[in-house]
Amino acid sequence: MLIARQVFQAKYGRGDELVALFQEFNSRMREEGKMTPRFRILTDVSGPFFTVVSEAEVESLADWEGSFREAMSRSWMEEWFSRMMPLVESGSREFYNVVE
Repeated sequence: MLIARQVFQAKYGRGDELVALFQEFNSRMREEGKMTPRFRILTDVSGPFFTVVSEAEVESLADWEGSFREAMSRSWMEEWFSRMMPLVESGSREFYNVVE
């Protein structure tokens, strides 16, 4: 089991907009029956301001890659992503083994 995190540094003051965009993404995926119940959106309490993290629990890297590829192939993804780009300063991806 893995935790896959995508960590985004939103532009100053734009964190709430980025959160709303991820909530929209989650709603669309749920409507299509593709949302895992183990997907979360996290925001900073400490550290750099306006940090937004999307976190998913997956069985393996292969499962994550398949899910990611499938999500990116959605007809609405290009338009959604074009609204995300102006909100984000930078980002990174992290994978963690779930030990316990």
